[in-house]
Amino acid sequence: MQTSSMELNNLKVLINEKIHNSLIEKYVQVPYLNDDKLYMLTLVLNNTALPDEKKKNYITAAMLVQMALDIHDAVPETNDCLQTDDEVKSKQLSVLAGDYYSSLYYLLLSEVEEVELIRVLATAIKEINEGKMELHYKMNEDSFYISMQLIKKVESLLIIRVAEFTGEKMIRDIAAEWLTIRKLSTARKPSDSGVKEVPLDIWDEHIASKDRQTIETFLNRELRSINHHLVRFPSRLAGLSTELKETLNESLANSRSIAEEG
Repeated sequence: MQTSSMELNNLKVLINEKIHNSLIEKYVQVPYLNDDKLYMLTLVLNNTALPDEKKKNYITAAMLVQMALDIHDAVPETNDCLQTDDEVKSKQLSVLAGDYYSSLYYLLLSEVEEVELIRVLATAIKEINEGKMELHYKMNEDSFYISMQLIKKVESLLIIRVAEFTGEKMIRDIAAEWLTIRKLSTARKPSDSGVKEVPLDIWDEHIASKDRQTIETFLNRELRSINHHLVRFPSRLAGLSTELKETLNESLANSRSIAEEG
């Protein structure tokens, strides 16, 4: 039930082949493929009895949706009259690129007659966008913990909806917390070049002003929640439970190391 690096790499190749478009790549920074979400989504589908080809189609479609959402989020909120022609063109193409990626998931699923999953993903997109709007207006009003719960929902909703659609429950119940811990540690971890490996987003914006103890307390609470679910995993998922714990321990160690250095 564990997911191999070869399987993930094969999925990455497939997804990158799907999104390849020379015009878009000329003017738009193609969004990075979120490894953690791909990993979690693959765990979800591998914990079902679906045929391998159907699993691959579901994962690919969901990741195309994720990349469409990511590229729309990356469109700068600026006044076009203050931008150069190339900047305006890049902004317009970014919007179109997001729409293009969305159309690819629709095309893929329509070709294999997965009409119901199209509806599920379309509804998830709507819910995610509504969550982002709510977060935008509440970011400076609510407490850190309330905002983080909303961010957790936005970040994990796509995976949770796919899990619900396929009837998977075990991975679904820990997806939000696992992604949260992984994302928080990544957001605080600089690359070798001193530049973040992922673009600034709502996570970076919100944790930047928080003290170490606040974040540490939040991380510990998330870890307790995950452990509560992992101890209930059936014996057939024992290897997966160990793997998930190891990834979390690594993330927490990195996060605390960065905090101490800072």
